[in-house]
Amino acid sequence: PTPAESAAAHPSRRDVLLGASALAATPLLSLWNDPAVAATVGYDPSMSVNLSPEELATHRNPALLKHLFTAKPLVNRERANEIMDKHGLDALVATVPKNVYYLSSHDNVFYHTGIEHLLFAVLPRRQDAPPALIIWGALLYHLDYRPTWMPSVQIFTAPAPLERIAGRGTLPSGQRLTGNEPAELMQGDPPAMRYNRNLLRRGAKLSDRDRFQLALAAEFADKPAASALHALKRAIVAAGVAKGRIGFDDARVIPWMQDVGLPDMKGVEAFDIFKEVRMVKSANEIALIRDTSQRCERAINAAIASLHVGQEIAAVELEYRRKLGALGGNTRWLVINQDGLNSGRIERDKVIKIDSVGEYLGYVGDIGRSIVVGNPTDETGGRNEANAKALATAYRTIRPGMLFDEIAKITGDVMKQEGYNGFAAPHNVGMDHTDQPNSLANPRRRSEPLQFDEGSVFTIDMPYLEIGYGSSHVEDMMVCTKDGAVPLSSGDVSLRVREA
Repeated sequence: PTPAESAAAHPSRRDVLLGASALAATPLLSLWNDPAVAATVGYDPSMSVNLSPEELATHRNPALLKHLFTAKPLVNRERANEIMDKHGLDALVATVPKNVYYLSSHDNVFYHTGIEHLLFAVLPRRQDAPPALIIWGALLYHLDYRPTWMPSVQIFTAPAPLERIAGRGTLPSGQRLTGNEPAELMQGDPPAMRYNRNLLRRGAKLSDRDRFQLALAAEFADKPAASALHALKRAIVAAGVAKGRIGFDDARVIPWMQDVGLPDMKGVEAFDIFKEVRMVKSANEIALIRDTSQRCERAINAAIASLHVGQEIAAVELEYRRKLGALGGNTRWLVINQDGLNSGRIERDKVIKIDSVGEYLGYVGDIGRSIVVGNPTDETGGRNEANAKALATAYRTIRPGMLFDEIAKITGDVMKQEGYNGFAAPHNVGMDHTDQPNSLANPRRRSEPLQFDEGSVFTIDMPYLEIGYGSSHVEDMMVCTKDGAVPLSSGDVSLRVREA
């Protein structure tokens, strides 16, 4: 046969889908039901089957789902309880992505879509009340590789169409809670679509991953709420705080929760309260930040090793990004200043400031160094030594309860004794570079002065800029312990000298 005759006798998948040649006038649905056409595309609709609720239930296997709840808690529960008591709160509700991650240890990739309110996390003050992660059903499977520690996972799908309410596959949204909720609180909640991950290839040999997906669907099929707010309502009711005082990091959610049936709930705007909790790290957080700091320091060392005369300053950040990316991290920024600006090319014998901020698993490493490509002046070397001495003095002095404001005086006095001017400023570090209440629009919101607490992670910035001289910087990651400050990065702030 000619090529044209062969094509007509054996239409391609593209021909079928686009309706090419004589197939153009044939309804597509009838094509899929034609065994001859199905054979050409390698698919027959009868190969796929949607499991009924009864069939899906046979795949229930809680043992396959245990790993969904094995994450290490990041939240410092003792600190959270202390701050909730301070502000008279019965629970915290996280909506901002980093706070959901902080409370639940689950960091979902879909945060980066820009869609809001995909997830919530609820942390009750009462130790016997169930903490809960609320998650959109479409994202539920992400718990497989990014688990939570929270024992309750509440999911939502969408309201069930009216014509399906009385039919198979929907349940009133008040069902499948803990069994102890006031029934009247759930009256009027709309029925929800089932969580269905139940399309199965007939006769297929199931892999472990297949069995996991079916077990997940079997476990959660009848549990969805009809919306994110109704799922959050379930968690709040199950925690016994439906009439309590609850802190929300997104104040918009407060009236929404009252609208869906919690009129007696007292909502409190708590964005800064979350940051207040996060200022004191848990042991798991400190271990993670130490790891982050060391990865970031390896990346800044790689960037420094790349420095050479004539190099574009923008290229230095690329080296940092490459190295940190290879180590599994992300770059928030790298500021490379020569003569106080982050542009141009590297010049010989001039002091360079590098201030790097990288991220690993949601936590920040903030490290600064001073470098000269060529020969440093006596002043540059002496200033860097004075910076190192001032920092060492401050680190030896720091104890829990000491005010941040005292650092400026300690470091300033040492710099003067060494014959230099300069200043220093501490800040908390964690999920944010400045992990403390820090609104420049409303700086008076924080009534108490900042202080070092046991378990707080911080840096002390010592930047210097003088027009006509240049700019330098030294900074390391530290944690405050009961015995003083302990480095999480190397603490090596010596002047780095590169051959020209």
